[in-house]
Amino acid sequence: MQDLDQTIVTPGNTIPFKALELHPHLIILYPQTQFKQIALTKGTVVLGRGADADIRLDDELVSRKHCSLTFDGKNVTVQDLGSTNGTYVDGNPVSQMVLDSDNRLQLGKHVLKIDFKDASEEAFDRELYEAATMDPLTKISNRRNFFDRSLGELALARRNNFFVHAIMVDADHFKHVNDTWGHQCGDMVLKEIARILKEEKRESDLLARYGGEEFVLLLSGIGVEDAKKSAERLRMAVERHRFSWKDTIIPVTISLGLASKQGENIGKIEDLIAECDRLLYVAKEGGRNQVACEA
Repeated sequence: MQDLDQTIVTPGNTIPFKALELHPHLIILYPQTQFKQIALTKGTVVLGRGADADIRLDDELVSRKHCSLTFDGKNVTVQDLGSTNGTYVDGNPVSQMVLDSDNRLQLGKHVLKIDFKDASEEAFDRELYEAATMDPLTKISNRRNFFDRSLGELALARRNNFFVHAIMVDADHFKHVNDTWGHQCGDMVLKEIARILKEEKRESDLLARYGGEEFVLLLSGIGVEDAKKSAERLRMAVERHRFSWKDTIIPVTISLGLASKQGENIGKIEDLIAECDRLLYVAKEGGRNQVACEA
């Protein structure tokens, strides 16, 4: 618990306020469907998949008793409990570490953080979280949230020698759509592309609007050939869809760049994004409406 003294100063008067008590909360950031904030009291709690864990995480990659969190009245310390897949902080394996609000804790596919707050803040947190992590137009994740969520996926793939695949998606000739039919039509196209990508991807795949008319996906747990099939399925789904604006059919296709890495060859997410962005350029130079990947 952290105390923050407050006062109100008026001419000739200083009125002390009761110290503001800040308590630690464990916040589950991902999966978003499991978003919650859990107030931590002084003592130790165990996180895990088992029924006897104090905080249960529904994730087959999380051990029955995965790690513990100890709040000593000032700091929150995480300690790995001999988990199978490891406990990670900001992408690095740890056995024990004091956490602050800037750290991201990864257990299996779960991404969590510690935040100190007073009771009045809790009611606003979910709305604020969604505003900070979701793209307001397409209602899918934004780029910042994508990078946060990718930390756990990449760390897990490195440890288990899995493949990860990044797909950069770009709406072809999007400037022409805006110039010909207007920006409202362009917004409709982006929302429809986002909806199609969301419907066609696997539930475990990460999807975000990267910026402008670009979207990005991160896939794991499948091989290169299956990743190519997934990218092609996305391309075909957009190509088949009828984009209609004021009784006019708008021709819309997408180009995709697919980059794949495995195990210890997986670097930073920024490097993977740069590679699929390069391959996206190859797809566009090759005539658009196609998937480009490494040979």
